Amino acid sequence: MNVTISEGMSFLISDELGNIVADSEDGLYHEDYRFLNYYDLSINGHKPLVMTGRQVDYYSAVHYLQLPKLDHIEPNTVSIARKRFIGDGLHEEIVIVNYGMEPVSLKLLFDFAADFAHIFEVKSGKKPDEKAYVVMSDREEASLSFIHDTRNGYFETRIIFSEKPDFDYKTASLSVALEPQQSRRLCIDFMTLLAGEPAKPKRGCGSFESVAGPAPEYRVDWIRHAPKLFSDYDALQHAYDQSIFDMAALRLKGPRMNKVGIVPAAGIPWYATCFGRDGIIAAYQTLPYLPDLAYGVLRSLAIYQGAEVNPLIEEEPGKILHEIRWSGVTPAGDTDHSVYYGSVDGTMLYIILLNELYKWTADKGIVEELKGNLIRATEWIEAYGDKDNDGYVEYVRSQGTGLENQGWKDSWDSVRFADGRFAEAPIALCEVQGYAYMAKLAAAELMDVLDETAEAKRLRASALALKTSFNKDFWMDEPGFFAEALDKDKVHVDSITSNAGQLLWTGIVDRDKADIVRERLFEPDMFSGWGIRTMSSKMAAYNAMSYHNGSIWPHDNAFIMKGLIAYGYHAEALRVIDAVLDAGQYFSFQRLPELFCGFERSSSRVPIDYPAAGSPQAWAAGAPMLMLTAMLGMDANAEEKVLTLNPRLPADIYRVFLAGVRVGGTRLSFEVLMERGEPNINILENPGSFKIRLEKQ
Repeated sequence: MNVTISEGMSFLISDELGNIVADSEDGLYHEDYRFLNYYDLSINGHKPLVMTGRQVDYYSAVHYLQLPKLDHIEPNTVSIARKRFIGDGLHEEIVIVNYGMEPVSLKLLFDFAADFAHIFEVKSGKKPDEKAYVVMSDREEASLSFIHDTRNGYFETRIIFSEKPDFDYKTASLSVALEPQQSRRLCIDFMTLLAGEPAKPKRGCGSFESVAGPAPEYRVDWIRHAPKLFSDYDALQHAYDQSIFDMAALRLKGPRMNKVGIVPAAGIPWYATCFGRDGIIAAYQTLPYLPDLAYGVLRSLAIYQGAEVNPLIEEEPGKILHEIRWSGVTPAGDTDHSVYYGSVDGTMLYIILLNELYKWTADKGIVEELKGNLIRATEWIEAYGDKDNDGYVEYVRSQGTGLENQGWKDSWDSVRFADGRFAEAPIALCEVQGYAYMAKLAAAELMDVLDETAEAKRLRASALALKTSFNKDFWMDEPGFFAEALDKDKVHVDSITSNAGQLLWTGIVDRDKADIVRERLFEPDMFSGWGIRTMSSKMAAYNAMSYHNGSIWPHDNAFIMKGLIAYGYHAEALRVIDAVLDAGQYFSFQRLPELFCGFERSSSRVPIDYPAAGSPQAWAAGAPMLMLTAMLGMDANAEEKVLTLNPRLPADIYRVFLAGVRVGGTRLSFEVLMERGEPNINILENPGSFKIRLEKQ
């Protein structure tokens, strides 16, 4: 089992021994490059045995080892502890203790290699190209360096020991003699250098056991200022607390990030960078609790908003980026561009987030600041998103490289007919039309804020026309469901998928069809018992172990749940939150992963891991918060100083207490108590004199 730790744009994947295994995805990564692809520790020519190897915090891990049976050394007498922090490089402490009754002599051998492979090379499944590098050692400085210096950039892995080892090319050796009950501590710093700029570890020798602890100050402040939840709904309590912690872990740091606010990484380990869609969704999910994320995401994405037509990177005026890779290698290939725009929905989600931020803050300043970005994003929907003037937003990649599918289900095989055939682009996904509808209404509300009443009226009319045509063109009378998409010939892509569930969140679904969608989502081929699958098990392409064709995604279920609440389907919404949060209790740290497999609950009895799932992952971390917001029926109109609550709790849950919810620049604290099946609200903190409106539906 791998052990992964991360901070900012750096992460380390090792085995339980603490070694980086050759010819694997293991390694020390920084800003998309692997600075170590092999690291092996042996003692007296033997591998130690694992006692425990696990993550302590998202940025730290411990590996407790012991020696196998060796000549002259009794078993179970020598322990080796490897203690690590990542952040601005990697710091490792190796503590060896002789618990035996006799002296021991040990020879530690450290073997290293650095391939400086790009993360896309590693993930391709092919062996990365060999790169020429220089190995330099300096015994007086106790350092060993791997240097790769080319026209494409300077890369160096510098390893500094606290004692002076003997070097032999890529290895370092150190002799250790220990008397009975004696210990020895060795510290190793791994510095990752790009363009000669070192990332030097923040923490030094002995910091693992320090009284203050290793927690970065910014993480402590983050958790201290986050709203507190207290509830007898244990699964929700654990999920919420872990989500606050995970959002702290996912914040990107470094000289290139956070120029205008906090931005979350999409996920650890493989998506430790800024993704447009992922950041927007995470900020939307967490807005009442962590509004600083929304400010940071909106401002950061505004900087990189598309300015021209560039087919190489899928850029178009007004379009919101898909991802940033500072290396210049993106899904479009090695383009010398750090930004890739191959996402069909990020632009509309950007508008939705800006409007939601205004609803919760009444901050007209941010709306005025981003007015130009808002206008360009709105223009993109009609000028570039709708590629054939049929009223629907489609995607087709503009080059032979890049992402074939550009919705949130962006794997190459995610858009399939019921019989398994692949849909051909241009493709108009159903949920994307829902986002377009929601974005036009959101833009209209923002135009009202900006006193642009004529444009607001036009956008509302456009949204209404879209809703009317959508319910006609995407509805399949047989089997009685919304098509996943329209293909290049405007033919229904007739797979039954969760895409239609997200339509409820957007509000585009006519009431008569909403009832049918609700019923279909909870048939056994869609609802596994752990949540709603991405694809019905009756479809030819269904695979419970796939990325998008039968798996379960917490964020997808959270949006579906919010949509069910919006249409008044409270009982079904509570089935979703119960199922997903129950599943979360089985995963490490009781943390919801990016996704898990779609096997039937009655047959698996436990949720089954998707091995490559990101954990933590931004929109999975945000899912419990969105579910909490939906369960409480919590909505804000900060401009009118009104907070609306319409709570619906599971039958055996009595209390939900939220302290410090962020609304309109102030903090509200309230308690929901269920008595005889009816909710009672106690307001405990309301310094802004907000009106608390209780709705019963």
